Amino acid sequence: MLKQLLLAIVSVFVLSSAVFSSSWNDTLTGNITTVKTLQNNKRYLILGTVFVEQGGTLVIPAGTQLFGDKTSKASIVVKRGGYINAVGTFDAPIIFTSSQPVGSKSAGDWGGIILLGKARINTPTGADTLGIEGISPAVYFGGQTDNDSSGVMKYCRIEYPGIALSPNNEINGLTFGGVGSRTVIDYIMVSYSGDDSYEWFGGTVNCTHLIACYAVDDDFDTDNGFRGNVQFCLDVRNPNIADVSGSNGFESDNNATPNYNAPRTQPNFSNVTIVGPLKDTTSTINPNFTRGIHDRRNSLMSIANSLIMGWPTAALLDGAGTTCALQNDSSRIKSNIFSGCYQGYKSTNAGCSFDAIVYMSGNNTSYPINSLMQLTDPYGAYSTGNYSPANFNPAAGSPALTGSNFTYPGFNNFVNTTYRGAFSQNDTWANTWTNFRPDTVNYKLGPIGIQPISNVVPKSFSLQQNYPNPFNPSTKISFNVASNGFAKLVIFDVLGREVASLVNENLKAGEYAVNFNASNLPSGVYLYRLTLSGDKASFTSTKRLILVK
Repeated sequence: MLKQLLLAIVSVFVLSSAVFSSSWNDTLTGNITTVKTLQNNKRYLILGTVFVEQGGTLVIPAGTQLFGDKTSKASIVVKRGGYINAVGTFDAPIIFTSSQPVGSKSAGDWGGIILLGKARINTPTGADTLGIEGISPAVYFGGQTDNDSSGVMKYCRIEYPGIALSPNNEINGLTFGGVGSRTVIDYIMVSYSGDDSYEWFGGTVNCTHLIACYAVDDDFDTDNGFRGNVQFCLDVRNPNIADVSGSNGFESDNNATPNYNAPRTQPNFSNVTIVGPLKDTTSTINPNFTRGIHDRRNSLMSIANSLIMGWPTAALLDGAGTTCALQNDSSRIKSNIFSGCYQGYKSTNAGCSFDAIVYMSGNNTSYPINSLMQLTDPYGAYSTGNYSPANFNPAAGSPALTGSNFTYPGFNNFVNTTYRGAFSQNDTWANTWTNFRPDTVNYKLGPIGIQPISNVVPKSFSLQQNYPNPFNPSTKISFNVASNGFAKLVIFDVLGREVASLVNENLKAGEYAVNFNASNLPSGVYLYRLTLSGDKASFTSTKRLILVK
């Protein structure tokens, strides 16, 4: 008995040592039944499935970093009646990412985020008796309250989610189950999801400014009576990453078992830019890539004012329930631009004398090659590895700059634009808070938070040159804060890629210092930028540091 007790104590000590290594300041685990507020000067390791129970609230401040544990298949599930308040900012997004080291991260390293609510879904009982996809034991969703709220998520990055809990039982990057219309979802980026980037199971939540990058399966997947509006979305695919089930940009079903259960799946998508894997017909891609749109199983999905490029098949309109709805204008795919989809438009089991080529060509613009879309450089980053949001803006003269139409039924509540796709010619909504290369960033470098040197209020904002410089492997960066406000200190490489985020927090006026440990970076020249948004003034300064090993 004593031996077993000693072994247990040693096991706890080993686990605690692993959990509370220099990489983590705290853990997020268990059930949240009241209000739990995290701190943005800590790194949190998510362990196992964290349930926000009915009556519980999870508050995540801007700039907080959370790391999903792979071994325990970490996930965050907000149950019906639970609430999440995860509000990042343009300069300080909330980051949910993999706990694996740089160079070892991959799609499906951890679970993801699941929001559940009380809005209607189209199972016979109006609530799912089987539970939400990917979570065991079953957690139910749905109800009769379409204006329900599951909380707020803004300016959040979700990286490397979508772990397979068991074969064919994966979690998505961000999953919605019966989520109601008072929930706020805006400025979300899902990267390297092991399943879908986003999936909606019923509900009425409206979403804006969504980015999906390098998912394994589909990007925008709608089922079980989802009826929300989704606007301003970007989808970028890696040509080497696709799923054996067939990867699509859009996939929509009324129900997994084809039926006409009400409420019918009837989402409206507008101003979406989907950059598929095919730069041109000579491109080598994963053979499991299939379609820009797969509309099937009696879905009433509508898509307008969007750009879909570089898929083997532009759209597969599948089954009489879906094709008759398009023919009768109960749903619509209109005022979009398709390019570089060499297999064109297809339909199966079409009813109502539906002809996919006639319908799609008559209601949309089609180009045989992607260059005629005239986006700035949507495929250049595949070779350079240097994605920028500006790559996807339409250039002068692009057909995407005109041709939008918001007169269709269901599109009256959208923001009206003259352009089609996610961006205008000079749009910057995807700048700063995003990261298109999370595989290069070591969030664990340096401490989260900083060391106050003095609380004497300095006369002005300032950023000092790091010392020592050159350095190996650590150096100190000092700065002055002249008035209370938000501070952000970020390290970049010479290509402008963020390699470390050292400070993301509100500070009182005073003098501060932070140690930067670059032991995992190669020798070279780096830049560090301090941005201070004080209550009296703002300040930005950039300086150079040199790492010599």
